[in-house]
Amino acid sequence: MLHQRSLVAITCAFLTVCSGELRSQNKDSSASLHTRVYVDGKLLPSGKVLVKDGVSYVEIAAFAEALGVSAQSNGNGYLVTTPPPKADCDHQGVEGQRFSEPFRADVAGVADEIESLRAVVLKKEKVPLGPRFDAIDRKLNLSTPHVQTDADMAVYYALSYANNSLAISYYKQSRGIPGDEAQKDQLDSMICSMESKFALMKGVLMSGGSCSVFKRMESQGVPKQVEATHPPVSDPQ
Repeated sequence: MLHQRSLVAITCAFLTVCSGELRSQNKDSSASLHTRVYVDGKLLPSGKVLVKDGVSYVEIAAFAEALGVSAQSNGNGYLVTTPPPKADCDHQGVEGQRFSEPFRADVAGVADEIESLRAVVLKKEKVPLGPRFDAIDRKLNLSTPHVQTDADMAVYYALSYANNSLAISYYKQSRGIPGDEAQKDQLDSMICSMESKFALMKGVLMSGGSCSVFKRMESQGVPKQVEATHPPVSDPQ
């Protein structure tokens, strides 16, 4: 049997998985964006996710591995076991880069704003989105004085990339460019946005993320300062 802590952990993760990314709402070229499953910010292999009749199913072994728990089949079902709780002193040795609290507060909610815009872009609604892209860009620019740690810089660049990449896709789409070309690089844009969101929620940026911005900065070293070089975005005339 699962003890109370195990049940709570698995229930929370299950609700997170089912909150949006699991639903396959479209059968066009953008459908893959709706069947990505994240557990604590980590993307599960697409082969472990099955969509049938509009409902998404995740292989229990892959789900348990993502949670850091063990799952064993006993013939009649699965037995899921969580490791024993760690002592409080273990929290002092958490790996990864921490965020400065001022920066974390500045950009709280930015990823959600980007993803709400992405939903509108994917629906191809005829609404002016330029001012909303500009507002996100200004919020990121205003956060630069509070960029103090490597994690701050990495997430600043990742969110800027996600917002600008989505804006470019929106403008291509508005000019009649075919969907496949207009949506180029949008999976990476979404991953950078969501991994930034989960890292900010946890207060720590872990290495090994799937976002191309994080990978590039890990391989090259984080730059020493942030400069607001990207211009505001405006609707095309």
